[in-house]
Amino acid sequence: MENIVSKEMKPEKLKKYYIKTYDELYNLVNNRMRTASIPPPPKIRGKDKFLQLRNALLVKLGIVYNIIDSELIKIIEALKTISLMHPFYNELFTTKTRKTPRDLIKRFTMLKHTATRIYNDAKQQIKTGLTGKEIVGAFKAGIGRLLSIYRRNNDLIAAIKDSIIELSKLPDITGDLVVIIAGMPQVGKSTLLKKLTHAKPEISPFPFTTKTIIAGHITVEPYGKITLIDTPGLLDRPLNKKNPIEYKAVLALKHLADITIYLFDIDPHSYYTFEQQLNVYRDIRELLGDKDIIIAINKIDITPKDYLEKQSIRIKEVTGKQPLLISAEKEYNLDKLKMILINKLMEKALHHKS
Repeated sequence: MENIVSKEMKPEKLKKYYIKTYDELYNLVNNRMRTASIPPPPKIRGKDKFLQLRNALLVKLGIVYNIIDSELIKIIEALKTISLMHPFYNELFTTKTRKTPRDLIKRFTMLKHTATRIYNDAKQQIKTGLTGKEIVGAFKAGIGRLLSIYRRNNDLIAAIKDSIIELSKLPDITGDLVVIIAGMPQVGKSTLLKKLTHAKPEISPFPFTTKTIIAGHITVEPYGKITLIDTPGLLDRPLNKKNPIEYKAVLALKHLADITIYLFDIDPHSYYTFEQQLNVYRDIRELLGDKDIIIAINKIDITPKDYLEKQSIRIKEVTGKQPLLISAEKEYNLDKLKMILINKLMEKALHHKS
């Protein structure tokens, strides 16, 4: 069964979840037990000290359980929030934790049930114990087992914590139509994004990599928002040149893109050869599967006309598409490109209504 994605589930909603590591939880448990207020037990002649001990142990056991239960609930709630977000965020989360949010919800729900069972067992043993040694032993065993639930999963909890922090830093890069601008370095991707959106783009770290993600928006009333994304260092070189984390980040982008604009710079003096640019295009085409790609040749204002005609034919042969000729810097044909995107947005909006 597929997850239901909620448009309201934005990355910033994750900021309210502060997940404690085992060390943080252990320190909190120690502090709470040390400062706990222990109400006096009912007085029974000859048993005052024993009953006082039992009462203190029950209160402290409850403190440990409530702290761990509260943290497990918080983790489950955070995981549910991520599971309702766009598949892009789910994929990034899975890249870091190696588990899907849904799998982890099941795991931590089971851990929560285990903690409750351990607490109830220990509480019963303390209540029915006949000697101080017996009830102290039950208490120590109970809190040891409760804490071990968190300790044994500390590496996973730390990965969840890091993932939540990283994802919460991202801007909202989803939209009614998401367009990824791809192409090798220096082909004019950032210029195209700025010129199409006429606004200063949002720049944020790309989670779990040293790269950034750049986003801009075009609002088209009443159809919604087009989000344009540039990912320097991710979709600009062959996939086999990437480390495992970068490769997984690229796979996550597949979930994000409705359409990709692939930019060529075919000027003879460009930074990368025409064949290098074709090779990256082939990688991205294979990655995206049947998702739509718009082919555009940029910087036509500085590209020799005969070379432009020759390479346009070659691009059509390789891609099966007639390339759109543009100059992002001079804004030549950007109105045509923008209208293509708006039409795609309208088609998508009408499709969802039908």
